[in-house]
Amino acid sequence: MNTVLRRLDLLKLEGDGFHTAEIVKALSTKYECSERAIYYDLARRASWQPQVQGFKDAHKLLLKILNRLEQIYRRAAFKQLQSKDERVQLGALKIMLEATARTCDIAVIVDVEQRVRKLEEKAHLE
Repeated sequence: MNTVLRRLDLLKLEGDGFHTAEIVKALSTKYECSERAIYYDLARRASWQPQVQGFKDAHKLLLKILNRLEQIYRRAAFKQLQSKDERVQLGALKIMLEATARTCDIAVIVDVEQRVRKLEEKAHLE
């Protein structure tokens, strides 16, 4: 269980923008383990990250990302409407634009994935 918590913290710190050396130092101190164990987690993340985050295939991952983008958009839209500060409104609009662009990127990825799958099936039948 300690390993799972450590790995979740690793992902959180990385998502917050900390550098690898900072992550390793913080987690080795917090979980009283060697720095080598943290570096090992980083090197082997492809094998454990899908299980820790609860997704096992790309489709579920895309849905999870899409949901997060929608939540970000809603929060930014709320801030844009509620704030009196013009800079906050502008920042919220920028966030909304970025979330929309990334949502479009996901739609393109899904379309490309479907086309590749059809081509693979066609090649397999021939």
